Amino acid sequence: MTEANGKRDVASTNEGRGRAELVLEIGRALLRLGAPAYRLEDTMKLLAQRLGLEGQFYCTPTFFMAALGRGSRQRSFMARVDEAEIHLGKLSRIHDVIEAMARHTLSPVAAIRQVREIMDAPPQYSIGVRLLAPALFSAAIAILFGGGVIELGVALLLGFLTGGLGMLMGPRPNLSRLYPALAGTIGALVVGVGLLWLPPFSAYLALVAGLIILMPGLSLTLATRELATGHLTAGSARMAGAMVSLVIIAFGVALGSQLAQMFSGPWPQEISTTLPAWTHWLAILAAGIGFTVLFNASPNKLGWIVLTGVLAVEVGGRVSDWLNPGLGALIAALLVGVLGNLYARIRNRPAVVIQVPGIMLIVPGSLGFRSLASMMDQDALGGVQIGFTVALVAAGIATGLILASALVPPRRSL
Repeated sequence: MTEANGKRDVASTNEGRGRAELVLEIGRALLRLGAPAYRLEDTMKLLAQRLGLEGQFYCTPTFFMAALGRGSRQRSFMARVDEAEIHLGKLSRIHDVIEAMARHTLSPVAAIRQVREIMDAPPQYSIGVRLLAPALFSAAIAILFGGGVIELGVALLLGFLTGGLGMLMGPRPNLSRLYPALAGTIGALVVGVGLLWLPPFSAYLALVAGLIILMPGLSLTLATRELATGHLTAGSARMAGAMVSLVIIAFGVALGSQLAQMFSGPWPQEISTTLPAWTHWLAILAAGIGFTVLFNASPNKLGWIVLTGVLAVEVGGRVSDWLNPGLGALIAALLVGVLGNLYARIRNRPAVVIQVPGIMLIVPGSLGFRSLASMMDQDALGGVQIGFTVALVAAGIATGLILASALVPPRRSL
């Protein structure tokens, strides 16, 4: 009898360790995939409850800690990542593992194996497609910013160069830290060369559009929402990281523009040949394709991503023109959030797969860059005014998403 009890105790202990390891494995995966604090902690709490575990969870943008158990038997674990990457495809597959666990159709050991296979999977898209995506996105932003033919072409080239430089420097930790500044410097030099050979065009518009994939607008928005939902440490850390990224990019652009203006002269701001109105819709489609690849979403999500882009650009832009940018961001984020939550409820997929691309077309990253650029040009008042608009837009997006979750609660934390 004693031997049988001992075997049951060992089996129970091994099962408990397997469940704990699964919770930690999924927590590390979500952290690497860029899940914000409020989503990661809520998902971990739900998963632990389903597995019959008592746990408390805490995370920042680069750190995850879990305390599992009760009283003197509680054990603490932690994990750290250097940099997160938004990967909507892997996030969706992790969601499937969690759902299978909820239905009791997958054992903890098998679930751990699947999570590791998901995280170790090779890139979904080829190198050529991943080079084309940032170029398409930059060209789309140039059109949506009101640029002309030359701004479109320069932004397309800069997006291609910026994406290629990121692919070269990203896997090397020491070089990747120089990537934003170096990309800003090279982009400014390319614009300067373009001004020598091309008719006058809006240099800063083309430059901002070409560097748009570097702008931490999504981080600013996530930080604002984390602060609004009481995750003060995570929100403050993410906000500080976003601001540092903006400063580094602005420094690189300032250095490159000063060098470029030595041979190109002062940079003009007039827009080149105006594009026809129908290109606005083409830009939204191009942005959707770019988002699908940049965020590693499945190709079958393109229609939904384009739809959120239409809501973000058309509704948000029109309300901003009629009233103010903050209210426009709030209403656009509300519609994008409701659509994402409805998609999650109907299709049983993560809401973020639909919401993140839509938010990216509302986020104030380029405004933050313009604020820093104004201050560097000794226009402190203009910089402060634009900075206030950044805060207003970020707060509007966070409020809209929170309101969307209240009106149409998603069935799942992701």
